Amino acid sequence: MKCKNTWLDVVRGRQTWLLVLVAIGVGCHGPSAAPSRPVRGSPPPAPAPVLPTERIAIVGASVSAGFGGTPFGEAFTAAAPSSAIASVADVMLFRDPIGNSRAQIDAAIAFRATTIVALDFLFWDIYSRNDPGWRARALAAGLGELERARAAGAWILVGDVPHITTAAELLLSKDNVPDAATLATFNATIAAWAAGKDRVLVVPFASWAEPVAADGEIEIGPGEKIAGRALLALDGLHANELGVWLLLHRLDQLIEAKLPGTPKDALVFRRPAPAT
Repeated sequence: MKCKNTWLDVVRGRQTWLLVLVAIGVGCHGPSAAPSRPVRGSPPPAPAPVLPTERIAIVGASVSAGFGGTPFGEAFTAAAPSSAIASVADVMLFRDPIGNSRAQIDAAIAFRATTIVALDFLFWDIYSRNDPGWRARALAAGLGELERARAAGAWILVGDVPHITTAAELLLSKDNVPDAATLATFNATIAAWAAGKDRVLVVPFASWAEPVAADGEIEIGPGEKIAGRALLALDGLHANELGVWLLLHRLDQLIEAKLPGTPKDALVFRRPAPAT
C-alpha cells in the first residue's frame, strides 16, 4: 500500500477508525516505521584500578628505615621522581609499637599521602613480646591505624608478617619468635581485615621471605637464583641492599598485576650494581 493512497482513503472516510489509528502509527514508511526504542549498548568496561602515586608515605620499622640496606625513602625517590615522597619509618618502632605506629600514621595523614607503603609496619606487633594477649591488642591497634589512614583517603600497601628464624639473638630474642601456626593465625587476621576493603593491597611478605628462613634459593631474575641468606645483612634480620631492591621490585610487579591501570613507569626500582 502506498502512503498517498492510505491517506486518501482515510480522508474519504473509506476506512474505519481502526485504520486511522494504524495510519497514524504507521505513517508514510510502512510497518517498519513504528516508534522505536533507543538501543542500549553494552556498558563500557570498568576502568582498570590505579595506584595513586602522587604522594607516597613510607611507614614501618627498621627494614623500611634502611637499617642494613637502602632506606625505602631513598629507593622510592629514585624510582618515582615525579612523586612526592615522605618516609617516617623508624628503627625504634620495636620499643613502642602501638604509640610509634600511631605517630607514624599521624604524620602520613598530615602529609596527605595518596599511598602508604607499610611493608614491615606490623612486624613488631608480633615480635616485640611473646604474650599472646598483648600481640593481639598490638596487631588490632596497628590495623586500626591503617584503617584510619584508609578512611582519610589513602591506599594502603601492607605487608603480612614473615617468619624470621635467622636473626641474631642480640636483636631478636628466640623467645619472641612465634611458631608457624601462631604466626599463620595473625596473618589470617591481617587478611581478614583487608578482605573486601577498597584501597588495600596485602603484600605477601611472609611467602617472599620463606626461602630465607628455610635457607633455600630465591630467583631474583629469569634463570638467576641465589641463596636466600645472600639477601640479608650480617645480623640475619634486615635486608641488605640487594634484598631491599628485590623486595621493592616484587612490590612493583605485584602492583602491576593487581592494579593494572597504574602506569608501568610510575615505579622503576633499579637493581644495585654488584659489589666490587
